[in-house]
Amino acid sequence: MEPERSCVDLNPFSAIVRFIGRSGKRIAVTIAGFTVLLAGLVMMVTPGPGILGIIAGLAILASEYAWAEHMLDKAKQKAGRAAKVATASPLRVVLAVTGTVAGIAAVVLWFALR
Repeated sequence: MEPERSCVDLNPFSAIVRFIGRSGKRIAVTIAGFTVLLAGLVMMVTPGPGILGIIAGLAILASEYAWAEHMLDKAKQKAGRAAKVATASPLRVVLAVTGTVAGIAAVVLWFALR
C-alpha cells in the first residue's frame, strides 16, 4: 500500500499560495510601508515632504514590526524636540510665519501675473 501524499507533495505551488494567504496582510503592510518609506527617502533630496513620508512609512511598518515602532517612537521624540527649539523664540515664530506668507503671496502673484 502506498503512503498518503499531502498537498505539498502533489503541488508545491499550492503551499506557496497557502503561505501567501496566511501571511497576506503582513506582506501587504511590508510592501506598502517600504514603498512609502523609500518615497520619503527620495523626497529628502527631491522636492516633497520627505520627513512626512518617512514617518508615514514607519507608521505603516509599525503595525507589524517592533523595530519600526521603536524607530517611529525615536522620530516622534526628535520631532517634539525640534518643534520646541523652533518655537523657543518669538522671533523664530514671526520669521517662520512671515516667510510662509511671503512664499504663498509670491506663488499667487506668479500665477496672477502670468
